[in-house]
Amino acid sequence: MTAVSRGLITTLVTGGLVVALTACSSSNSEAPEEAGTTAAAASGPLKVGAILPHTAYAGAGEALVSAVDVAAEDINAAGGVNGSAIELKQVDSTDNNDTAVQAVDSLITSGSNVVIGAYGSGMSGAIVGKITESGAVQISGSNTSSSLTGINPLYFRTAPTDALEAAKLADLVVQDGHASAAIIAQNDAWGQAFQKSMVEAFEAAGVEVVAQQQFNTTDTDYSAQVDAVVAAKPESVVLLSYASYSGSMIESLVGTHGFTDKNLYLSNSTLGKYTIKPSLLKGLRGFLAGPDPAVEADFEKKLLAKNPDLTSFAYAGSTYDAVVVSALAAIAAKSNDGKAIAGKLAEVSGGAEGSTKCTTFKECADLLAAGKAVDYDGLSGGLKFASNNDVTETAYQLYVYDDKGSYAVAP
Repeated sequence: MTAVSRGLITTLVTGGLVVALTACSSSNSEAPEEAGTTAAAASGPLKVGAILPHTAYAGAGEALVSAVDVAAEDINAAGGVNGSAIELKQVDSTDNNDTAVQAVDSLITSGSNVVIGAYGSGMSGAIVGKITESGAVQISGSNTSSSLTGINPLYFRTAPTDALEAAKLADLVVQDGHASAAIIAQNDAWGQAFQKSMVEAFEAAGVEVVAQQQFNTTDTDYSAQVDAVVAAKPESVVLLSYASYSGSMIESLVGTHGFTDKNLYLSNSTLGKYTIKPSLLKGLRGFLAGPDPAVEADFEKKLLAKNPDLTSFAYAGSTYDAVVVSALAAIAAKSNDGKAIAGKLAEVSGGAEGSTKCTTFKECADLLAAGKAVDYDGLSGGLKFASNNDVTETAYQLYVYDDKGSYAVAP
């Protein structure tokens, strides 16, 4: 018979037109079994959908889009999943929940077994019901709100919850010698949950919270919140806000009220690209979950090859891991069914006794093909899903802004 060796299959969506691109080669002999493949109980290829922002949030989601592409290429280069190359379909979530709900329909209609996303925690809360009702498993590489913990048995995330980051920020505030703090938080599901975790972390660290202010994402003037915080005379301030809302607050706190890199702290989502004077950003710090700098540098090169205009790589590693761990779970389940994949995610991330650590899809897939249990430690570090589907391990890096307005891992 004629054997067909499949390369990368990517579904492109442009103006409603869906085109499948397949690289094929044929021969007159049986093709050998490719590394990392296992006989599938479910017919057809594993279909991975991704709902991420392609241009919104000041471009913060673009690296995640590229990370999904790179993961799909790496998986297919290693032989794919259950005998076939995976099929990938990406749709633009924008920053509007109503638009995202509509965009999810195209992923469900195309038969996605796994859905990667959304970027924001609030958006995931809006779409998780529709995704999981279809039988697909949803995995986000960037959702951090504690409000999503245990929300659905088919919802997972490879990004750590804000409670873990809050503890890191509180420790940094204490290390810098501060005994009091104020919080300015975004008034949405993500910001409210993070604020609660931040207060609890400060209390545990012995830091007095002297002021808490919230702003609405529809606001354009945040001077009232800044003035209220300054009036409380805190020794430190933490911003829990997306970068797209934070520029004027940083201008006011640093430029007008004298806060510095020694007492103004940024959340993961506050780290971003700004148009304010770089001198106002210099030295400001915040934590991001992700790999060590050496690993990240190599990964960033791959992302830049996809999109040379990328400036932020936050959550790209954990989004890459979301694709890889779902593919490994499908191999372990010998099925591309979403519920079957969900049932194996904890197992392939170290939940099985006697599992072997592995750091790439190919390495892990080869171990699974040999009948061994695996513990995938990816770009974002160890995963280890808890019973509530949150990760219990992660690696954090402290980032700092330079005098040009860019941020990188602190030396």
